Amino acid sequence: MACSPSRSACAGSRYRALPAERHTPGASRDAGDGQGPPAIRPLRPADLDTIGALQEASILALGAATYSRPQLDAWARFGWHYRRKLLEDEGAFFVAERPDRLVGVGGWSPDSHAHELAWLRYLFVHPESTGRGVGRQLVETVEAHARGHGKAGFRVWSSLNATGFYRALGYRRLRRGRWPVTGAIEIDYVLLAKDA
Repeated sequence: MACSPSRSACAGSRYRALPAERHTPGASRDAGDGQGPPAIRPLRPADLDTIGALQEASILALGAATYSRPQLDAWARFGWHYRRKLLEDEGAFFVAERPDRLVGVGGWSPDSHAHELAWLRYLFVHPESTGRGVGRQLVETVEAHARGHGKAGFRVWSSLNATGFYRALGYRRLRRGRWPVTGAIEIDYVLLAKDA
């Protein structure tokens, strides 16, 4: 059984998948309020379905103001297919964890041509946990881990809705690009860089 945001639990996981929240102004956006920051730990095989659901919820909720529904659906499907590669790639991937659920995921991979560069990849925060420092905490963890492996600079292909987040963390825009998610659907992205 596949796990998606509409299911209450993910196969093989003790975590529940949460649907994208319909936020009420003034209401708490993260059930983890008062618990401090989430724990960050390495990604495990048992997390894959849960992070697939988290990634899908993030794309559909946070990208809705920027991308069309066909673009969002294609991007989310691609992520479901790609998530298993996270355990095979060089570099490292991490999850942000509350006691009862995962609230974020992100990692890095080495550049295949420039030894000193690391690529930030697969960074998603569940919509219920945005604006709480989870993304920043993941990026800081990923960058520190990559620096510990000799990486001095970072690159990331950012969705248009996330460029402000990366710029607030010291990334600068290099250029805009277009990613062919499928043969018929493309998504505009921005390449950003940060040097140590």
